[in-house]
Amino acid sequence: MRNLSGKVAFVTGGASGIGFGIVEALLDRGVKVVIADLREDHLGEARAHLGEREDVMTLSVDVIDRAQMAEAAKRTLDAFGRCDILVNNAGVGVNPSIDTMTYEDWDWVLSVNLGGPINGLMAFLPAMLRQGEGHIVTTSSMAGLLPTANNYIYAASKYAVRGMSDSLRLTLASRGIGVSVLYPGLTRSRMLASGENRQRRFQTGMSVAAPSGGPVKPAEDSGMDPREVGEAVVEGILQNRGYIISHSEFREELADHFNDILAACPPPQQIDPGRKMLEDARRRQTAAAMQAIEVLTARGW
Repeated sequence: MRNLSGKVAFVTGGASGIGFGIVEALLDRGVKVVIADLREDHLGEARAHLGEREDVMTLSVDVIDRAQMAEAAKRTLDAFGRCDILVNNAGVGVNPSIDTMTYEDWDWVLSVNLGGPINGLMAFLPAMLRQGEGHIVTTSSMAGLLPTANNYIYAASKYAVRGMSDSLRLTLASRGIGVSVLYPGLTRSRMLASGENRQRRFQTGMSVAAPSGGPVKPAEDSGMDPREVGEAVVEGILQNRGYIISHSEFREELADHFNDILAACPPPQQIDPGRKMLEDARRRQTAAAMQAIEVLTARGW
């Protein structure tokens, strides 16, 4: 993508934190933005900050509700005629003790952090396919790249987002659609207060917090400015980057982690013909997809 002016974006969790940072960065590039958020009070704060403007629409949407997401897509298309950029950003977190975790903890986090992006994809991708162009950004986390103790539920959701997006990037390039994953570190946001938004059906078996010795709780004003993350996202869209990493402090840990993975590979083995045929076919398919990504990136839109 070379010029964002006049494009249309739909951003979930867009009324605060990283989502709002992305919204502001997109608006500065001339993008018309639909801000979707669960909380009407947060949407009101966003409207007050941005002022009255024709290039912004706000919608109260629960991303785990498929009917609401479908209706949000319809309203976006009715208002602006298209959707060029889908940002699946809404997310929640919970850090229960391994002794007290419940099914409801798992169901809540996976429904929002993985189910939300799935619902976004199902609601908006058909329009992008008809257009023959578009870009999808989904927010994972450094927890989707680096393992951390006492973070297994959140990490499960964020690793899943990574795998889904990596495959979609290879799948959709030939259809003119780019796919990126955002991996932020600590950013000033309302993430630590996400339990306030836990839907009623997931509250029955709420767990207690992890014991001391787990990750420390940062001060409320800690973390990167969300606008800085938003700028990284916009640059990632413009450059059609598969991975958008906003925080530089993880470089050495990432290198060590991926070196550990490489070190676990066995030495060369004898490969039977069936296995080789399957692996060669996969490599050819991936190579073709990578070529399509290069073409899409060079072409822009």
